Amino acid sequence: MLVVGVVDYRTGTELSISIFYLLPISLMAWFVDRRAGIFLSLISSVIQLVTDIVAGHTYSHPIIVYWNNAVQLGFFLIIVFISSALKVEYERTVRLNANLQDTLAKLKRAQDELERKAQDLARSNVELEQFAYVAAHDLKGPLVVAGGHIHRLRRLFQGKMHPDATRSIEYALDGINRMEALIHGLLAYAKVGTKAKKLNPSDCNDIVELATANLQVEIEKAGAIVTHNQLPTLFSDDIQILQLFQNLIGNSIKFHKEEPPRIHICAEQNEKEWVFSVCDNGIGIEPKNLNCIFDIFQRLHSSPEFPGNGIGLAICKKIVENHGGRIWVESEPGRGSTFYFTIPIKPPTTI
Repeated sequence: MLVVGVVDYRTGTELSISIFYLLPISLMAWFVDRRAGIFLSLISSVIQLVTDIVAGHTYSHPIIVYWNNAVQLGFFLIIVFISSALKVEYERTVRLNANLQDTLAKLKRAQDELERKAQDLARSNVELEQFAYVAAHDLKGPLVVAGGHIHRLRRLFQGKMHPDATRSIEYALDGINRMEALIHGLLAYAKVGTKAKKLNPSDCNDIVELATANLQVEIEKAGAIVTHNQLPTLFSDDIQILQLFQNLIGNSIKFHKEEPPRIHICAEQNEKEWVFSVCDNGIGIEPKNLNCIFDIFQRLHSSPEFPGNGIGLAICKKIVENHGGRIWVESEPGRGSTFYFTIPIKPPTTI
């Protein structure tokens, strides 16, 4: 108390309050806790009151000494609550920063792991496509030999075989033909996945006309009518886009009802892409099958009714994805289907 009184006498009460009261109270509230700060505030107020009484401070009324000390105690308590609140906010910020750093580290590890898995998956896909191509290519030789021998047997013993033997030969030839079609489909699917080429401007009007010319036999047989609006010019692999249109048009011709197929192709430009649609009046697709028809080997109908190997739409999906787009279908059973696919206006350099 003597030291406080000397400081008060020499400098005024402001310096003594700052050094001997506010500083310890603030440090106590920050480094210990709020209760310690409150306790020190009470002790400091008592000390200040005793100091004032001993120093003989005179006011117009004796109660003012007690009033001043009560105001000072309130000031001390405000400092305590502010300091403790700042400490809580500071600690919360520190914890948030630590959690953020930990989260960022986890995200970085997850990103690195995803990139590694993506690289592994891309490498596995390339290896699988190469395997499918090599396997399908190597299967062609034995299949051609087997087919040639069976055809020769049928010619040599024409009219001399038992009807059951004739039927067995026909079954064998039918199986060989379906296997050849499957191998050709696998080769086409593998080629689409491994082919990379710089993109060139391709007039889709010319591509659709060429696709219909390639399908002329099927079009005439089914009595189909294929029409299209004015179509855009794309930066694309024209060979793959031709295969895409040819597969979609051929698919619409194949799955038609008793009435002749009607197929219409158009395109609309969005902000970043062209949206193409291939609309037909065919048999349609059940809603439960809309998401699986683009899977390889996925067939919804029996071979005698609608022949095929279930690879055509999988090839379409891969071609569209190679160009950075997406493909989907909207359909109702008995009311036809509309296949949509998108091609970005600004394509990647290669596919």
